[in-house]
Amino acid sequence: MSKPRLSFQQIINMNVGFFGIQYSFGLQQSAVNPIYDMLGAQPHEIPILNLAGPMTGLLIQPIIGALSDRTWSPRFGRRKPFFFIGAVFCSICLFLYPFSSSLWMAAGLLWVLDAANNTAMEPYRALIADKLPEEQYATGFLSQSFFTGLGITLANISLFIFQMYIPGTAGSLPVWVYASFFLGSICSITSVGWSIYKTPEIPPTEQELLVLNEKNKGLPHPAIQFFLSLITSLLVYILFTLLLIPSIFDRTLIPRLITSMEKNKYSRILFGENLEIIHSVVDMPSVMWKLALVYLFQWYALFVYWQNAAKSIAQSVWKTSPAADMKLFEEAVGWTGLVNGWYNVVTFMSAFALVGVAKKFGPRKVHFICLILAGLGLLAFPHIENKYALLVPMTGFGIAWASMMGIPYLLVVNEIPKERYGVYMGIINMMIVIPMILQTLSFGFISKYFLSNDPGVAITFAGALLLLAALATLRIKETHDIDTASAPMGGGH
Repeated sequence: MSKPRLSFQQIINMNVGFFGIQYSFGLQQSAVNPIYDMLGAQPHEIPILNLAGPMTGLLIQPIIGALSDRTWSPRFGRRKPFFFIGAVFCSICLFLYPFSSSLWMAAGLLWVLDAANNTAMEPYRALIADKLPEEQYATGFLSQSFFTGLGITLANISLFIFQMYIPGTAGSLPVWVYASFFLGSICSITSVGWSIYKTPEIPPTEQELLVLNEKNKGLPHPAIQFFLSLITSLLVYILFTLLLIPSIFDRTLIPRLITSMEKNKYSRILFGENLEIIHSVVDMPSVMWKLALVYLFQWYALFVYWQNAAKSIAQSVWKTSPAADMKLFEEAVGWTGLVNGWYNVVTFMSAFALVGVAKKFGPRKVHFICLILAGLGLLAFPHIENKYALLVPMTGFGIAWASMMGIPYLLVVNEIPKERYGVYMGIINMMIVIPMILQTLSFGFISKYFLSNDPGVAITFAGALLLLAALATLRIKETHDIDTASAPMGGGH
């Protein structure tokens, strides 16, 4: 069945909710790590305190993706129930976060906040493929890139403005922190609510509904499936990781095990969506494996940057640190918000322009050049002593961020079977969060013993990794022509 073309206004309405989700992500980029510093965290402790984001992404997004693929309600739809649940919990966590009185309270709330964001975000990816005809993929996915930049920009600029004009301290944190998070709480629920109200989902055909009902036959309520899959996820990941080496010599080992588990009623109930996830990984197109290598370097580097940006700016521009002068460090945090806000302004200004560039030159070349710009920018970043000059390397970084949010989907979306849109979007997110998990577990050691806990050296290290990501991009072959009639693209974290 062909899908009707949507107007530009309809595509914008569909993606407005991404704005609220990305506002929350912007606060995580620029505010959470300085809050950890204000609550007394040591530099080498920061990476492990960021474990919440990638771990919840690894556990939740693929499960939610697979679950939403097999969900349909005539009243609530397929993807929208997940948007709503995620937005509600996100708003609650953003409201409560500034009241954190200890390091571990802040870390615990971050786990719930990230789980909520991941619940809302992954179905948003799949909604583009659900709703739009192939020739409108570019506009749909790059609209998400636009709202990614807009949401993160507002979050970062709010930090800069509120830090300047709202003095004082309440509890353990400055008052301006409360203002930024309260604004995020409002943005999250209202923007997602607008998208839910304005966007009807396309109901499945009778044949698709029969297939859907057959898949769900004998399974418990989706909420029970979710929690069972969540509980058993780590067990499944460990089991299949242990089988990776033997499977090199026996390619049928994992598929046979999956088939056996799928035939068993109780294993289907207990392991639920995990079987679909593993099955999809086994069948994954080779282009996605090559993209995974790019993402390994790319997202490890980005996590290093976000964790060290404020301290690097404090060191190079204000010649201070959190331990030396907390007041000056707060000024550096506010300026970091402006710097990160600027690169996100560049992101939403350049997002739609990248559509035409990708059509003309191909997505691989575009992403390669964008990663080079970002890598060179970070190499220069810690050596800049003028706070205004920091905006120059961040311009290239912003263009690269727009590419990261959209361009890679061009390379894979036509390789993904329609009935697995949700789960494969979740798997792509696994490619993002696994490097982040590696970073949270390894970078504290690297920073302490190899980089002397120096935030400037850490930023340089991130720049080198982005250059490696650019080289890895050249290994990907473009298997589909991108022209003005057909331009699938993607977009946000």
